[in-house]
Amino acid sequence: MSKDQSVSRATYERQFVQLKEKFELLEKRLSLKADEIVFTMAVSHRKEIDQLKEEVIHLREQIKDVKKTQKSGYKRNLHLSSRKKSVG
Repeated sequence: MSKDQSVSRATYERQFVQLKEKFELLEKRLSLKADEIVFTMAVSHRKEIDQLKEEVIHLREQIKDVKKTQKSGYKRNLHLSSRKKSVG
């Protein structure tokens, strides 16, 4: 490098500091963006979990209803069969 193409030490240090500051700013922005993405995903997963929870509760209620229906049907059939035996 010739003398007329050289950069003074002060200019080099000033540009180096500016470059370092730009990298720090970029790093902060990247970190903020990552935090936003993680937060958005967490909220989305929370909603999905709540929906699944509601679905499980609904399915449990349906199972209870089916069991009640089967139980009452079984009792009715048992009662009818016992009446048939006593009549016949």
